[in-house]
Amino acid sequence: MRIQTQAVLSLLSLGLVLLPPADAHAQAQTVKVQAEVVLASNKGDAVEPPELEKMKELFRKQNFSFTSFKRLSLETVTVEAQKATEIRLPNGVNASLQLLAFKDGTATVRVVIPKQSAMDVELGRQGSVYQKAGRHVGGELILVLSPPPK
Repeated sequence: MRIQTQAVLSLLSLGLVLLPPADAHAQAQTVKVQAEVVLASNKGDAVEPPELEKMKELFRKQNFSFTSFKRLSLETVTVEAQKATEIRLPNGVNASLQLLAFKDGTATVRVVIPKQSAMDVELGRQGSVYQKAGRHVGGELILVLSPPPK
């Protein structure tokens, strides 16, 4: 099953909690984002870890009926305006995140993944944003951008 990039991004774009830097000038320059890489497939029915059950249900409601979800990586990254932040994906490519703007608690971040459409997403105060990140071992990689842990 192929996932269209636009459709995946439309799943949920409520945004992220952004941690403000120490001073107002720096606030426009960096934000913290939790980046999670998940393999969604129809091989088996495992959901690892169990927290991904919410993602499975959300995808099911959007008619993306994958049966298996497995977290492959999880990290908190600092996204900057001056240079792209690279996230290594298990399919051998790098996703890059770059801060385009920060205003009133909402960041606009450009997400670039080779062989996918570049997308500018608005990240606010809650929720997650899902981005198709390419095929991998019989499934689809999904890059999940979420609030960093408190």
